[in-house]
Amino acid sequence: MTEAAETIPEDLEFLRAKLRELKTQAREDLEQLRRDRDKMREYKTIRDEHNKEVRALIESVKAEREERDRINSEITEAKDKRTAIHAQLKSVYDEIRDLRDKIVGSPSTDQRRMMRSVEELEWKQQTEQLSMDEERQIVDEIAKIEAQLVKIGQEKEKQDKISELRRLARRLKEDATDAHQKVLTLSEQSQVHHQEVVRIRPQLEQYKKSADTAHQNFVEWLKKVKDGETKLKDARTQIDDLHEKIRKQMSERKEAEKTGKKAQQREQDKERLDLAVEKLTSGKRMTFDEFIMAQRVVSDDKKRSKKKPATDETQETTAEAPEEEPTTDQQAEEEKE
Repeated sequence: MTEAAETIPEDLEFLRAKLRELKTQAREDLEQLRRDRDKMREYKTIRDEHNKEVRALIESVKAEREERDRINSEITEAKDKRTAIHAQLKSVYDEIRDLRDKIVGSPSTDQRRMMRSVEELEWKQQTEQLSMDEERQIVDEIAKIEAQLVKIGQEKEKQDKISELRRLARRLKEDATDAHQKVLTLSEQSQVHHQEVVRIRPQLEQYKKSADTAHQNFVEWLKKVKDGETKLKDARTQIDDLHEKIRKQMSERKEAEKTGKKAQQREQDKERLDLAVEKLTSGKRMTFDEFIMAQRVVSDDKKRSKKKPATDETQETTAEAPEEEPTTDQQAEEEKE
C-alpha cells in the first residue's frame, strides 16, 4: 500500500476520537442547557406570579382609591350642605336679634293691663255722672290706650315671627348636626380606605421589586440559554462535518483497499502467467489452468507479432516452444495408473 493509504487509518482514528470528544462535550452542553432552561423557567414562573400579585394589588389600590374618592366627594357635598345650613342659621339668628331689638316690653302682659284699664274707664263712663271735661278726658284716655294696643298687636306679630324663626333655627340646627355627623361618618369610611391603600402600598412595592429581580435573573438565564443553544448548534455542525469527513475517509479507504487488492491481484495474476509461460517454454509439468493461461499469452503475443516485426527475443521464444504438448497434472495421474 502507498504511504498516503497508510496514513488514512491514523487520520480516521483522529477524526473518530475528535467526534467522540465533541459528542461527549455536546452531551454535557445539552445537560447544562437543560439545567439553564429549568432555571430560566423557574425565574419566569416567579416573575409571572409576582406580576400577577402586582396586578391584583394595583386593582385593589385602584378600587380603594375610587371608593375613597367617591366618599370624599360625598364628604364635600355634606360639608357644603353644612356650610349652607350654618349660613342660613346665622341669617335666622340675625333676624331674630333684629326683631328682639324692635320689641318694647312684654306684649302679653302690657296688653292685658291696658285692656283692663280700658274696661275700667268704660265702666266709669257708663256708671258715673261725669262732666264734659271728665267725659272728654276718659274718651281721650281710651283712645290713647287703644292706640297703644294697636302697637302691642304689632309687637305680637313680631313675637310670633321670632317664634317661627326659632322653630326654623331648631330644624336648621338638626340638619346641620345631621350633615356634620354624615361628614364624620364618611370621613371615618374614607380613612378606612386610605389606610388600606397605605397598607397595600408596601406589599405592592415589594412584589414589584421581586418581579423586577426575577425578570433580571430571567434575562440573564435567557442569555445563557441562547448562548448554550448557539454553542450546541455549532457543536452539531462540527459533528455533522466530522461525520461527513469520516464517511469520506471511509470511502477513500475502501477505494484505496479496493485499488490495492486489484493491483495485488494483477501482480499475482502476472506472476501466475509468467510462471505458466515459463513452465510452457521450459517444458515443465503444469496444470490445465496454467496451460490455458500460457497458451492465451502465447496466442496474444503471436497476434501482436503479426502487427509489427518480430523481435529477436520473440523469435527465440517461439523457436524454443516444444513440439509436444506439455504434460498436465491430470495426464501425469493417468500415466501413473
